[in-house]
Amino acid sequence: MAIETLSSRQSAAWRDRVLPPVEKVAEGVWAIPVPIPDNPLVYTYCYAVVDGSGVVLIDPGWDGRDQYAALTSALADLGFRVADIHGIAITHYHRDHIGLVPALLAENPTAWIAMHGEDLRSIKRFFSQTVDLGTGIDPNLNIARAYGVPEERWAEVESLQVGSSRSGRGSGASDFYQKAMNSVPERIHVLDDGSELPMSEGTVTAMWTPGHTYGHSAFVRADDDLLFSGDHVLPTITPNIGLDSGAITHSLKDYLGSLEKIGQLPEDVAVLPAHGFRFSGLHDRKTELVEHHRERLDEIRARMDATDDHSVYSIAQGLHWSRGFDSLHRFNLFAALAETAAHMHYLGIDIGVGSLVGTD
Repeated sequence: MAIETLSSRQSAAWRDRVLPPVEKVAEGVWAIPVPIPDNPLVYTYCYAVVDGSGVVLIDPGWDGRDQYAALTSALADLGFRVADIHGIAITHYHRDHIGLVPALLAENPTAWIAMHGEDLRSIKRFFSQTVDLGTGIDPNLNIARAYGVPEERWAEVESLQVGSSRSGRGSGASDFYQKAMNSVPERIHVLDDGSELPMSEGTVTAMWTPGHTYGHSAFVRADDDLLFSGDHVLPTITPNIGLDSGAITHSLKDYLGSLEKIGQLPEDVAVLPAHGFRFSGLHDRKTELVEHHRERLDEIRARMDATDDHSVYSIAQGLHWSRGFDSLHRFNLFAALAETAAHMHYLGIDIGVGSLVGTD
């Protein structure tokens, strides 16, 4: 089945990089776009799923006053208050997915939270500063040096680190994760593969899909063939593999395995992603994503043969990037390096980093 949009309004908004309208996407399910500030993704879809007299949210989105207003006003238009939120299911721990959790729990402390144990563990590592909040790497590791970044560009990577004097974002990141951890309920529902969300109505099942993060979970409502895919499968872009640095040595292998796993779902399942637009044609999209990574691996092999400089930076510099390597700065530069490193690991190539933070 070829990839086809299931919403002309959503696909038009994605094309124009503007906020789409709130839209009913299935019986008892609405897609609510929550804006992401200063980001080409523009928004994250929070999915509101009716649960008896209330509602369950999947990925409430980035934190901030405008974001909170966008979400809560949309819920109000649908007839729900924050007090009506029974629970919040998280596909993965990135800020554009969990950001509003602390604010929502402050208003409704009885709501449950559900997320995979590996991603809950990642948040705790950030909170304890076992890893750097900006890069996800051992905070004692000079990642710019390890990846072979030219010294004149070190500041771009160092600026992401919490302790850096160049960082205007570090303390804010630390404050956010501390607030998030302080707001996580003691009796959080820790998901595993096949866990059911603790809903009072209907059945939504977690599918462990590691790759983008080690604890990434998609959610399946089998009764009407819905897949809430998070960032695992998106309609037009490929999710980053390598940012979850504790799993960088196996993240690509995990991701390819997770793609095979979702290929077992029905061909006509409706895919409800976190970014972009809802679509059909999951099997064809899966094939495209696998091919993308196979082509990237071939690019790396060719680059290895073409240069004597086998640092991560040098290899990444010779790869194809949608906006060109020279356009990559700060976080986008780090993300490209991390993804390159993950592919190099997959090929058994030394990336110049000793031990990364493990997942145990």
